Amino acid sequence: MAHSIVGIKKAMDYWWLLLLTGIALVSMGVWVFISPEDAYVSLSILFGVCILFVGVFELLFALSAKRSLHTWGWTVASGIFDILIGCFILTYPGMTTTILPWVLGIWLLLRGCSAIGFALDVRRFGVSAWRWLLVIAIAIIVFGILVLAVPAFGLLHIIIWTAASFIFAGMFRIFLAMHLRRMKEELG
Repeated sequence: MAHSIVGIKKAMDYWWLLLLTGIALVSMGVWVFISPEDAYVSLSILFGVCILFVGVFELLFALSAKRSLHTWGWTVASGIFDILIGCFILTYPGMTTTILPWVLGIWLLLRGCSAIGFALDVRRFGVSAWRWLLVIAIAIIVFGILVLAVPAFGLLHIIIWTAASFIFAGMFRIFLAMHLRRMKEELG
């Protein structure tokens, strides 16, 4: 048990990496809501930068917390996947604009599944708010499905669902980071 607590404590030292990714995702979502007409043109490149940023920090978080996360392998794979998707989008921005809803939808589905794993990991440590993390994770999956279905409804809906998806994904990361920080403080 003592070894487990030391591992958890070490993982909690890096809560701020999740906070940074959450802030980046919420900021991106707010920007998309504020300037929808410019968003779709710029969304491809900004999405690539944001996903690359999220992937790097998620990979750093996974490597820093490898001894204490049950979902460590999935977290590493998720970070690597994000880095690859971000690089692809930045390398082929013109092509990405035409397939952006599908890339985004698939990415959100994978993010939501990863978020479910984090919520269940947090539950193991007795955090009572794990249910909220699970609800947000499910919302990310729902938004991913909606983004995949949106092309039939037009550009505006893509922008709205994209913005909402980023905000929910960011809220999840911020919420998780705050709980990890609080757990760290409680353990001293």
